[in-house]
Parts: sequence; C-alpha cells; structure tokens
Amino acid sequence: MKNFFDGKRALVVINPISGKRTTKTQLFDIADLFSTGGLETTVYTTRARGDAAEIVRRRGEEFDIVVCRGGDGTFHEVVNGVMGFEKRPLLGYIPAGSTNDLARTLYIPISSNKEAIDIILNGQPLWNDVGLFNGETYLCYTACFGAFTDVAYDTPQSLKNKLGRGAYFVKLPTYAKRVRPIRTIIKTAEGFEFDGDLIICGITNATSLAGIAKFNRRDVGLNDGRFECILVKYPRSAAEFSRILQRILTRDYKHEDALMIHTSRVEFTFPDYQPPWTLDGEAAGAHERVVIENIHNAIQIFRR
Repeated sequence: MKNFFDGKRALVVINPISGKRTTKTQLFDIADLFSTGGLETTVYTTRARGDAAEIVRRRGEEFDIVVCRGGDGTFHEVVNGVMGFEKRPLLGYIPAGSTNDLARTLYIPISSNKEAIDIILNGQPLWNDVGLFNGETYLCYTACFGAFTDVAYDTPQSLKNKLGRGAYFVKLPTYAKRVRPIRTIIKTAEGFEFDGDLIICGITNATSLAGIAKFNRRDVGLNDGRFECILVKYPRSAAEFSRILQRILTRDYKHEDALMIHTSRVEFTFPDYQPPWTLDGEAAGAHERVVIENIHNAIQIFRR
C-alpha cells in the first residue's frame, strides 16, 4: 500500500531556543523520523524573531507540508508565512514552548517530539480558523490586552526555559502593579455593544491562555467561523475582584463582570488610554482602534 506521504515534501522550521530540552541531536532525530515516514524533508533553524515567517514566505510554496518545532510564537510566525499563499500547505506542530496553549487545545503531546511527529504522520489534517488583526497580522489562537497579558512576551526567555509556564507566576507580582481600568468601546458583527472599563480582554480560539485561564471545550469551536471574546470588567472593590477571580478560575463567563461572547468580527476603540496588545504571546503594540476578523477555515493542522 502506498504511503500517503510518499513523494511529498516537508519544510521543517525549528526554533532552537524554544523549550527546555534543546540539543542539536534533536534536529537530526526529527528529520530522520519524517524521512522514515516517507517525507522528503528540508530543515531550517531560526536565529532571530521573524526568521520563521521569512523562511516560510521564501520557501513554503515548494512544499506539501510545513512543520513548526517551537513555541506558540514560532507557530504564529509560520502561519503568517503561509497565509500569503493562494494554495496553503498542510501544517504540523511539534510544541516546544513554555505554555503551549495551542498544542493543548489541539491535543498535541508537549513532552515528546516523537509523539507529536506521530500525529503528523498518522493523524488527520483538520481545518482551523485564523484571525486577522487590523488587516495586517494573522493570529492563531489569541489576541488580548489588559492586566498580565504582556507577561508572556516580557518574561525573559532564559527564565521561561528554566521554569516553563511557572516563570509567568514568578513575574505576576510585578505586573499586578500595572493593573488599571481601560475604557473600551466594543462593537461586534452580531450587534453586541459595550462601553465601559475592562481589566482584561481576550479574543481566543483556544481552550487555554498562558496556561492560567481555561475555557470549556464545549464553548470553543476551532473552525466555526467565530472567536470567543472574554471581557473582564475592572473591579471596584476587593470583594468584587475576588468574585471575578473565582469566576475565571471556575470557567464561569456568564455574568456582566466576566462575560464570554462569540463573534466573527469585533471592533475595539480606546478613547483614553491605548493598551498594548499581545498576539499569540508576542507584542503587537498599542492602537487607538483595533479590528479583528475571523478567517474561516484558513489553514489545516494535523491534530488528534
């Protein structure tokens, strides 16, 4: 029987500084596993931020499959690379980051290169939605602003490599001092409107954010044409803050102070203070106006 991958070509993009178990021998192991599975494999390693996107833009159309070995930020770059193609290659993900929110959502093992590669070689490529941020940048699974949302990209890589997602908890006391109300005007394509002070807002297509906030799988559709938008209002008292925190911890987003809505397009306006945004754990700058659109069934990712 002919192997599905026989004669097909794979571009493997590896971020060598992601995760805690990076060795040069792993590069050869990864290439060998794909070659054994029937794929003609070409491997590139990144040296700086932006390299993954540039490699994919330059070479990606030559391949049937593009595989990312790195963290969610590296996969973010790979997706931005392939979204410029009319015919996009299938995507594989070998997670090696600190939090691996996307991998957890896709049920991709985070402890073994071999197991993640096995999903690519024996799993199914399934459709995933992608977001478009202000008509310029694509996002895989989250865009967010507010308290603690910049901790992912502002935490030193050396600390993340050493402690994994525990590094974020180490940095949280520092970020707690930055908590402030953010007046936000929101309008969605479905007619939802909001004008008030938020402490956190996240637009997600995943079941986990920073390994801290969790969402029920029944509320998250990866290819339903909509994102889940989490709105957390600014607490006016310690008691209110405690109540909001309890709702986040118990995944209860059905109240005015902690609310989940579903939307295909959402517009944000910040009349007073423009908060910095984070896209898939990477800094995205501050903006007076932000529009995020859902690109339905934009990519296919091998997953369980």
